[in-house]
Amino acid sequence: MLERVHCNLCGADDTMPVTEIDGFHIVRCRQCGLIYVNPRYQKELLQQIYTETYYEHDGLKNGLEFFGYEDYLADEENIRITFAKRLKTVERYANKGRLLDVGCATGFFLDLARRKGWKVVGTEVSRFSVHYVQERFDLDVRLGALRGLMFDAETFDAVTMWDVIEHVIDPVGELQEVRRILREGGLLSIITPDAGSLVARLLGDRWEEFRRVREHIYFFSRHTMTEMLRKTGFEVLRIESADKVFYLGPAMHRLKYYTWNGIVTNAAARLVYKLGLDRIRININPFTKMAVYARKQG
Repeated sequence: MLERVHCNLCGADDTMPVTEIDGFHIVRCRQCGLIYVNPRYQKELLQQIYTETYYEHDGLKNGLEFFGYEDYLADEENIRITFAKRLKTVERYANKGRLLDVGCATGFFLDLARRKGWKVVGTEVSRFSVHYVQERFDLDVRLGALRGLMFDAETFDAVTMWDVIEHVIDPVGELQEVRRILREGGLLSIITPDAGSLVARLLGDRWEEFRRVREHIYFFSRHTMTEMLRKTGFEVLRIESADKVFYLGPAMHRLKYYTWNGIVTNAAARLVYKLGLDRIRININPFTKMAVYARKQG
């Protein structure tokens, strides 16, 4: 059920504890600084959690153990606005050609990129997601993990991995496969939690990304992410904090999970809903995730 692993970045088996959440130990490699869950669920158990309920969950388990999305499908418009901004950055660095979205979820980004002239393909380990994308958008989405799908070498101009790499069992192997299927000079775009951010360091074990310990098994800082990309043959072009579009009401509601006293934030959230301001759209940069853009090196 659980398995012990060595550091995926440097291979060492020399760790120090970071925190323990619901029986899961989060550790830091003493040699390179990579933070990861050890021991962790085996591969088969990890993949079993990505069902339909993953996208329609109340977001919490046992008070602070986060899991999945509160209602991913209902938030489609905000997600598309966020993705449109990210696509503009991708297009600054990549030739508009063939794009692979690894972990494409319900296909909102694939549909958007196709409308902008890209030839798109997606991968997903969730059967629900694959069926949803194929039925609604009639897009080419493959069921399974990236390395098992065996795409032809050097066939993509861009690969996106947004909120994915923290879930995979072998990030180094995943990035090596991305490099293999990218064309020379192709672009890799990654969005992942930033374990070195000020918010993460201040919140400690209250940080939402740590609380997602059942699904998030690696936690990168900008340093460890850069080192892993260099190790796997990429040149980092840009790293920045990732913003996101929210409705004000849900944003206020979630704020209570990041404070030690939720009375004020609960009252503020109730006021927002009472005044009918909950559907106001806002762009927030919580400085908890990093957006990384890297180019395949020769």
